[in-house]
Amino acid sequence: MIEVRHEPPDSPAARALFAAYMEDVAHRLGDFTPTEQIFATTEAFDGPGSAWLVVYEDGEAVACAGLRALGDGAGEIKRMFVAEHARGRGHARRLLAELETIARAAGQERIRLLTTEVLTEARALYAAEGYEVVESFPMDDPPRTDFWLEKTL
Repeated sequence: MIEVRHEPPDSPAARALFAAYMEDVAHRLGDFTPTEQIFATTEAFDGPGSAWLVVYEDGEAVACAGLRALGDGAGEIKRMFVAEHARGRGHARRLLAELETIARAAGQERIRLLTTEVLTEARALYAAEGYEVVESFPMDDPPRTDFWLEKTL
């Protein structure tokens, strides 16, 4: 059974998934320091137009993502992650759809997210779901290209 739950972004499940996310990113990027600009703080997912979701599969937390309101009719998706053993089952697509529904209900007209070139699976999903690159920029630590993506709701 698949269940999407609204939870605090610092719940035990959210913390465990974020730790697994950081391990995955470190594995792909090597020496990497997570920053608030990239991942936001847990407080960012509280308040009107914001949400934190965790996907449970047969009672196990396997995916998460957050939406934060940016103002000016925009929202931003942060910390989207699916545990490696649960990938390919539609969890990320389910999270995107739910976050977009929440954003629309909050009056957000567009939604954006930041991703990086090494997250090829995520980039393919975002492109398939209508997210377009609005800005790309090289990063030095470690060397890579990051992308701002955006979708009109």
